[in-house]
Amino acid sequence: MTGRTGGELIQDFLATYEIPFVFGNPGTTETTFLAAVAASTATYVLSLHESSAVGIAAGYALITGKPSIVSLHTYPGLANGMFNMRNALMSGVPLLVINGQQDSRFLIHNPVLGAPNARLAETATKYAYEVSRTDDLAVALQRCYLQARLQPAGPVFLSLPMNFLLERTEHTTFKKTRVIEDAVTRSINEVCRALQTVPAGKLAIVADYAVGAAHGVDAVGRIATALAADIYAAPFHVQGTVDPLHPNFRGQLPPTTREIHETLSRYHTMLLLGEKVDSFTYNGLSALPGKLQVIQIAPAASQLGFDYPCDMAVLGEIKATLEALATAIGAPAASAEERTVDVRALEASSPPSGKRPSDALILGVLRQLDRATHIVTEGSSEDAIVQDMAVRLGFRNVHFSPRGGGLGWAMPLGVGIGLATGKPAVCFVGDGGSLFSIHTLWTAAKYSIPSIFVCFVNHEYRLLKDLWCTAMGTAMESTHFVGMDFDDPSVDLRRIAEGFGARTEKIETLETVGEVLARAVAHPGPSFLIIDREP
Repeated sequence: MTGRTGGELIQDFLATYEIPFVFGNPGTTETTFLAAVAASTATYVLSLHESSAVGIAAGYALITGKPSIVSLHTYPGLANGMFNMRNALMSGVPLLVINGQQDSRFLIHNPVLGAPNARLAETATKYAYEVSRTDDLAVALQRCYLQARLQPAGPVFLSLPMNFLLERTEHTTFKKTRVIEDAVTRSINEVCRALQTVPAGKLAIVADYAVGAAHGVDAVGRIATALAADIYAAPFHVQGTVDPLHPNFRGQLPPTTREIHETLSRYHTMLLLGEKVDSFTYNGLSALPGKLQVIQIAPAASQLGFDYPCDMAVLGEIKATLEALATAIGAPAASAEERTVDVRALEASSPPSGKRPSDALILGVLRQLDRATHIVTEGSSEDAIVQDMAVRLGFRNVHFSPRGGGLGWAMPLGVGIGLATGKPAVCFVGDGGSLFSIHTLWTAAKYSIPSIFVCFVNHEYRLLKDLWCTAMGTAMESTHFVGMDFDDPSVDLRRIAEGFGARTEKIETLETVGEVLARAVAHPGPSFLIIDREP
């Protein structure tokens, strides 16, 4: 028989789409897939846990804009990677997750490791499918890769019975699809007129992650300048969505519904760019005031008016639509004018002699970094501090990572960003949160991926304690907490990080921050920097 084996089709697929890496953690049902990758042009990037494999792949895809390929081990491996797949789904990050399945001839017997993989994956992907015969493999690979790329971008799941990679098929055609995604609504002038009739000072532009993904930040600034509109970043925006030094930037919307409601109540109209105004907790009021006029521009019809009703729903590719809108309203070219960075105010609010001296160390770290550096934060009690400082200093690429809610995404995301850019992202993480994916350090060390981690150590889940006191109306000092401390015995993160191949240092004084960071930047791999955090 002529044709190609399923394994050879995998090789053809990787070559056709010029896919440089396959990220994964293997198992028994992946042996035939791994053999195919070994004979391909792609490099297999090994992670020690499935969650890290998915997170690193997501960081790489976040930068390249192309779907990353992830290989997971049937049902248990898929379950381990699910929370980061969910984070990717909620963040618009394209992934093609390929899952090994037991031999199709054996599934009738419900064997060990045979499971309904596609059904499990449905809650964390935009599309899930299991190949039922080798003849369908070429179509399935191309369909899933393209669907991950199309709007709304996100993870797509493909389950492959392992025997199909050894069988032959005559169905071997691959086509490299060129996606033309510069669609702009013909009625853009109608949108223009609606925005121009908003009373002065009563227009808020809220930019969600789609603006950053489409590279539409500069166009947002032009429109805001022309319409005298205030600019906000949507909560949990995943990647840089606005120019934080634009004179009209007013910060990130709060994460709770009442505070969002109060902020937006000051406006007549909100121009929402992207999927939604996300929120963390409901505290008595709907996030969007009923009288607020909402004009939404989104790249996918499924996102329009889905989260909250809107008055005008505009379907179009974000960057092309924003540029067309800027032209229609006569917006000037991008201005070099920037808001002045008030470093003295930041220093005054975080003095080394203050209640929390480590705040000054955080500021010291950020001040040493180039403004183009990718800053990643995740779920620690220091998140708000890091993000506030980074935005006020003018960092464009500030990533609030766990939009899907699952911790263990920030560290691998930073490694994936470092792999894609060749420069270290700086990931700020708490000691508790780091334990979800600290094994990521090993992958960064093995493949010499530049990456810097700043870990706050306080031996407690401080953020959860804060939320507990808020929910129960109690004081920190008088509350009896359970399940919130891990100081007996203490977790020695420095030794753990070294065991996974990272170089480690402590940041103890403001005077030594510069030299510590200089060594971290020069290191061809992961550096794990510890800041002891006050209780």
